[in-house]
Amino acid sequence: MSDYKTVETSPEVWAVIRARHPELVPFSTYSAPDGDYLGGNTSKGEMFTSFGFPGSDYPIMEARTTWEINPEEMWKRNNEQHRYWLCLPIENQD
Repeated sequence: MSDYKTVETSPEVWAVIRARHPELVPFSTYSAPDGDYLGGNTSKGEMFTSFGFPGSDYPIMEARTTWEINPEEMWKRNNEQHRYWLCLPIENQD
């Protein structure tokens, strides 16, 4: 299984999985707290992390937090929003 799809879930489901499985490790992360300068969007901050079990081929869940950036108050996370996903494997059709 080399690929997966995501299904949005609730904060409660995501929190229970994290609490019950402390062995989960980050699979990938993206951090742009001061805005995405490479992508050209400096008005929105973003943090993204996917988690899975050690030795797994794909993550089991992902989380993304975004917020608006005010250049005069860079430390504030205005209009902060959180989204959570479960990751489901896609079977190879070889």
